[in-house]
Amino acid sequence: MATSFRKAFRLGVTAVVLGALAVQTSLAAFRMDVRPGYGVTRMKWLSDYNEHLKNSEYDTPVLMLEGRGQGAVALVMGGTHPREIAGVTAATLIVENARVEEGTLFVIPCLNAAGMSVSDTLGRRPHQIEVEGRSGKRFLSYGDRYVPLRPGERDPEHFIHPSGFVHKNGAEWRNVNRNYPGKADGTPAQRITFAVMELIRRERVNFSLDMHEARTFEDALDPRTGKVGKNSLLANSLIAHPRAVEIGAEALFLLEDRGIHLKLDQSAPGYRGICHYEIGEGTECLAFLSETPNPAMNLWSENPDPLGLREYPLEERAGTALELFLALCSAYGSNFGARIVVEGLPSKAELEREGLRSWLN
Repeated sequence: MATSFRKAFRLGVTAVVLGALAVQTSLAAFRMDVRPGYGVTRMKWLSDYNEHLKNSEYDTPVLMLEGRGQGAVALVMGGTHPREIAGVTAATLIVENARVEEGTLFVIPCLNAAGMSVSDTLGRRPHQIEVEGRSGKRFLSYGDRYVPLRPGERDPEHFIHPSGFVHKNGAEWRNVNRNYPGKADGTPAQRITFAVMELIRRERVNFSLDMHEARTFEDALDPRTGKVGKNSLLANSLIAHPRAVEIGAEALFLLEDRGIHLKLDQSAPGYRGICHYEIGEGTECLAFLSETPNPAMNLWSENPDPLGLREYPLEERAGTALELFLALCSAYGSNFGARIVVEGLPSKAELEREGLRSWLN
């Protein structure tokens, strides 16, 4: 019975997502090309945790992978900023390949579905990127950083978070990762983040990983200022809520043994609206955010390269995110007893060697 359900589920969801990509008649019709593997046991929607998202372009699938034992509960998210595609790709690879032997895993491949429905406002970045999968041609979506403006809307000069913290860029009111802990009937970004908080509370999530990307490391000319400076200091880092720092440090030690080097940072309490701080403050969940370098995010790039064919290949970036997730699983289990055991995922080295085509359905 379970096998029959999984086959039907996989075929049904695949048909839905492929059909939605082929016929995009509205924002609400947009769904990414995600083809769940046999490890997926249930599908829910973000609107199950906030009814104000229901029947809107902001709703998005939440996929569950359940093991035999009770174990720990984890949440993995990609697509908070839809241009940061290594996180989206890593989440997709989890959904299409992983099996949970113990514990429960929730995966949101693209948290900001509306932002993925539009092209990157930086321009000259493809909205759909063709790649090969095990069954043939696949498309990776590449969206914008923000929830799109609706007709008649304009960004304010500044965005004031409900805590009183002022974000100087007014567009941040549309940034999902500046709007935690959210509000059930608030702005679209607030509705999304409220649903994530509710998922964490209701499902008793033990730790969460929000997978992001940043600009690359090279010194570069900033077109906004005309000055040469550091492009990004965020790339290849793990940011943890203060309660989660020890687990994060242990995970990074495990990665060092595998030749993967990330730096560890801690949430800044004064900077409000960020997932790792607000989740950690508002729930018992240990909250993490990861960053890998995405060359297509470089403002100075004349020839954007989302797949990293010249440098920073997508396989390397997605592989780093996957290895980090598995290291967090191991570190959490060794410290708290309750484990989440995940099988079936490629190592970073395997993904780099074999390519996405060996791991996408």
